[in-house]
Amino acid sequence: IHFYKRVINMKFVVPGNNVKLLGKAIHCLAKIGDEVYLEPTRDSLALRTVNSSRSAYATFNFGSSFFSSIEQTSAKGSVMEEDRCKVMVRSLLLAFRSLSVLEKTVDSCTLDTGKEDCKLLISLNCRHSVTKQFNLGLVECEALRAVYDTAKCTNNWIIQAKVMQEANGNFLTNQEEVTMQVGVNSFKMRNYNDDYDEKKQVHTELSMQPGEFVDYNIVEDASITFCLKELRSLLMFAEYLQLPISASFSQGGQPMVLTVSQGMSVNCTYVLATLAEEGGVESERLTTTTIPTASNNISQQGYGRLHSTQRDTPANTTYPTLSPNLSTIPRELPPSLHPTIDNSLDLLPPADYLEGSPPSKRKNFLFRRCFDATFNPQSVPGTEKVLAPDSDEEMT
Repeated sequence: IHFYKRVINMKFVVPGNNVKLLGKAIHCLAKIGDEVYLEPTRDSLALRTVNSSRSAYATFNFGSSFFSSIEQTSAKGSVMEEDRCKVMVRSLLLAFRSLSVLEKTVDSCTLDTGKEDCKLLISLNCRHSVTKQFNLGLVECEALRAVYDTAKCTNNWIIQAKVMQEANGNFLTNQEEVTMQVGVNSFKMRNYNDDYDEKKQVHTELSMQPGEFVDYNIVEDASITFCLKELRSLLMFAEYLQLPISASFSQGGQPMVLTVSQGMSVNCTYVLATLAEEGGVESERLTTTTIPTASNNISQQGYGRLHSTQRDTPANTTYPTLSPNLSTIPRELPPSLHPTIDNSLDLLPPADYLEGSPPSKRKNFLFRRCFDATFNPQSVPGTEKVLAPDSDEEMT
């Protein structure tokens, strides 16, 4: 491990009402990557991460209004914008583990790299003059940037985080990928599975109307498959701030950009890789215009199983059943397989046997109280004392 050689001393002070929001951002980054890149500037702080497969990129940019104070002193001849460092996300989670506790006990938080070389000092100034400090090691890192251009995206929609969170609740918690199909007047999401098995997989599909979106601008139909884990991470952050989510995309195989913004204070951007699948909207348009033949149905059946989340099988399509011809099977059985009846054994049930009755031992156990002696009132204590004598029969 090559430790980061510090050039700039930075110190960011986060007020108490924004500490939980900072911790929320770190928790969202922890769901994507294992390392967090810190890039300070004169008036902002950026936290970035990327997953191990380089298919998801996330960045949280906190402006000057997010902090109560920013102090930075650079060494002679250094460039402020080139200062970058990297920490392990597990180390950051030690300081921001419980968000509810941070909200109730922390008055301010300080991020400082000026006291020790190759160290990030996180100070939590709590109530009753209690201070918690965490020293995290900084490691050498390279520039982390995602290449994308939202101006070239042809499709865009904006929706409230609460609405999308309710729609996302229809999918299983272990669902990894989903397919989103958009049209001018339609929006569908369904789960995507590589291994198609009707008996083992749960197929979920939801449809939404354009009126449920804040803005719905679809220029061309598209079908894209992306990972659901990153979307859930962003929904958790956007729902906390009660902000809408904006998505910009074109076709499958091109990145999809998700953004959440709260003015100049907090800006969040997710860039997700998408999957270009055959049998999407374009393939469906071709298959619906052709009339399948008997030999063509078998190939379409196999195709539908491999890409069931990308295609809808027409309701009027019937597939041939590959069953054997029963007319070629002889009706008579061989002599060795004919049933035989042996009447030499007399296996008649006993006289008191009833069909469906339990065995004798089990019967005696279940109905043992029926075989007990009749209740004897003389055995009850106190019965020998007469409280009221019997009345005279002649007087009745």
